[in-house]
Amino acid sequence: MVLLAAVPLLPAPLAVVVANGPDDDDLPIFDAHIHYNRDAWGLYGVDDALALLDQAGVRRAFVSSTPDDGTLLLYQRAPDRIVPSLRLYRTPADQVTWTRDGSILPYVAERLGDGTPYRGLGELHLLPGQAGAGVPRGIAALAANQQLVLHTHAGAVALEELLAVRPDITVLWAHAGLTEPPATVERVLAAHPNVWVELALRTDVAPGGRLDPRWAALFARYPDRFMIGTDTWVPAQWTRLPQLMSAVRGWLRQLPPELGVAIASTNAERLLGSPPPPAPPA
Repeated sequence: MVLLAAVPLLPAPLAVVVANGPDDDDLPIFDAHIHYNRDAWGLYGVDDALALLDQAGVRRAFVSSTPDDGTLLLYQRAPDRIVPSLRLYRTPADQVTWTRDGSILPYVAERLGDGTPYRGLGELHLLPGQAGAGVPRGIAALAANQQLVLHTHAGAVALEELLAVRPDITVLWAHAGLTEPPATVERVLAAHPNVWVELALRTDVAPGGRLDPRWAALFARYPDRFMIGTDTWVPAQWTRLPQLMSAVRGWLRQLPPELGVAIASTNAERLLGSPPPPAPPA
């Protein structure tokens, strides 16, 4: 495992106040989309970031970062709480170039061999027409062979191209495709039982705080396939995390209690919270 020096804590005037909301205990969250990117380190040190998770009632988090060092900083401080996913991006520029960058595969293989118990690869961004290139094929093969969840930011077309290339992967679909309507999400889930969905940035799930009936019906139809995500892709999302999670709990409580708990934490715990099963004998 790569050992890293701790990020300095914030000066006292900027320290985060930890205070769980009064109703957090009945809906603890497993956040399936957290980043601790380099641009957040100077504003929120490791302890401050964990304190914000406390304040938001996030009990566990699936974390990937640009660079991966951010994930390791959180994981080394809170290994029972942080579930690491290996992001392919060493710098923000890699988000645009990774599908054609031959250095990505050896980098990922090296990081996977360092002893960190990664549970996933990604979040990675994929556009239509890219899934068949050599690097995405190699990443999908690593995910399948090592039974890692492939956290994929893609529209439905690009996602299904990836699934056609490698139908044996397990996918966590970031943002439910970001702009895909519920009908498209339903079609993907019906066709691909190896796809799970996180809902980061999907403000259309509960516009104005009222749960959309189309999403509610979809959650009821696939109660074990959805989970919460917030996507702290910029430091401002860390700052807003308690507020964002309060809004999420508002619509979760409009669901039947068992379904609300499943989306809040149980589904993510089942998919992400345990190490992958051992590979079958050759």
